[in-house]
Amino acid sequence: MQFKLKEEEIISFLELKYPDKKFEYGRLLVGQHKRDDLDVYYFGDTFLMCTIISFKTFEIKETVELSYDAVNRIVLKDGWLFRKMRIETMQKVLKYGTSKLMLTDFQKENYDKYIQGQKQRVIFENGHFV
Repeated sequence: MQFKLKEEEIISFLELKYPDKKFEYGRLLVGQHKRDDLDVYYFGDTFLMCTIISFKTFEIKETVELSYDAVNRIVLKDGWLFRKMRIETMQKVLKYGTSKLMLTDFQKENYDKYIQGQKQRVIFENGHFV
C-alpha cells in the first residue's frame, strides 16, 4: 500500500500500457469527487488519458484513453481548502474538488503551472489549450 501518489509511477504505467504514445512530466492533474476513487488526468497535446486510482490504497484500477473532441472546456479554480476542476463535455459536466492536502509529489506544482497564479482559469476551450 502506498501513502503518496507519485507522478513517475503513473507515467511509467501509462508508458507500459500505451507504448506508442509519448508521455511528459507536468501534465497530470488529480480529480476527486467527494470520497470516490481518484481520476488522474493526463493532458497530452493530442490525447487525453484518465487513470482511475483507489482512494484508499492508491493502486491503479484502470486507465482509458478519452477524446478531446467531446470536451468543450476545462476550468480550474483555486479555493481555500480545495483545488477545483470542471470538465465540461457535450453530455455532462464533471466536477472535482481535490483537497490541497492530497498526498502527491506532483499535484501542487502541475496545478500551479496550469492555473498560472489566477484564482480561476480556463485551460482548454474550443479544441485546444488556452
